[in-house]
Amino acid sequence: MADVAPKILKQVEFYFSDSNLPFDRFLWNLKEKNSEGWVPLATVASFKKMRMLTEDLPTVVAALRDQSSELIELDESGENVRRKTPVVKQDMVTRSIYAKGFPLVDEGAENAKEALLQLQDKIEELFSQHGKVLSVRLRKTDEKQPKFKGSAFIEFSTPEEAKDVSSKTLQYDGKDLLIKTKRTYLDEKSELYKDQPHDSRKKRKFNAFIAGAGRRDGVKSEKADKKRDNKNKRRPNQQLMTFEGANGLDADTIKDIVGKEDVASVTFSGEGAGYIELKQGKLSRDKTLALREKSQDEVKNIKFRYAGAEQSETYANLGKSDPQIGEKRKAEDEEQ
Repeated sequence: MADVAPKILKQVEFYFSDSNLPFDRFLWNLKEKNSEGWVPLATVASFKKMRMLTEDLPTVVAALRDQSSELIELDESGENVRRKTPVVKQDMVTRSIYAKGFPLVDEGAENAKEALLQLQDKIEELFSQHGKVLSVRLRKTDEKQPKFKGSAFIEFSTPEEAKDVSSKTLQYDGKDLLIKTKRTYLDEKSELYKDQPHDSRKKRKFNAFIAGAGRRDGVKSEKADKKRDNKNKRRPNQQLMTFEGANGLDADTIKDIVGKEDVASVTFSGEGAGYIELKQGKLSRDKTLALREKSQDEVKNIKFRYAGAEQSETYANLGKSDPQIGEKRKAEDEEQ
């Protein structure tokens, strides 16, 4: 108990920290459901990272009761936990770095999520030697089944720490890491993609600081979503295609067939079937004809079509689930 107690407190404090809570839809919504901000401790204890520490709820209760915390507190019954102080908006960009060169531990792993969580711990351990680490965010591909990119954002307690670490030459498993400030990374990406159209359909991450994101009743945002959805249903979707019959082919092969320069993303919805998001809307007539010829010749089993309203709605809902079900949480999927 003595060895695991500090780790339990640290993990629970992270869940309720400025670095995580405002961006964790699941936990934020739980907090907002209670007028005093209490969250069931049993729910927090059920998160995968917590279960890796202990699956015994009384151990979690004892760890939080026996240690003082400036950030969180338990209620008298020991059944609920909450943050003591209001969330404060932070400038996390200036105090974060981008680091690349980590092993793709999820590839072929029996338990990919656990492998990534263990990697997060090791990354934190490495960078904690050079500053106070507040969070480690592993970067993943934008797919239905995300894969680790081999890079991460590491947030420190101050911009000075981040700048200092970004100038160092560090290694992981004997290999040099590419390190730069997060601001430098974002500026480089902005310059790289400045001539490409903005992808308005790209999924937005939850942010409680954005107006309406954390409303307890959710009525305004729900009405806005319905109004936007109804408007989208009335117009043809020229930025989305469907395909079927692509058994045995991966996303990169599909991109090659359609044309990588035109494809924003490929999402599989079943065996050999799925959706293709285009970067700039409907393909040109020449490219459409060329694709049709390919479907009749090189890859004759694959059928490509532009998505209708119903298919567009299905695609928009792919991957969505009740936030109370399972562990579809930002903190569990990406955080420390």
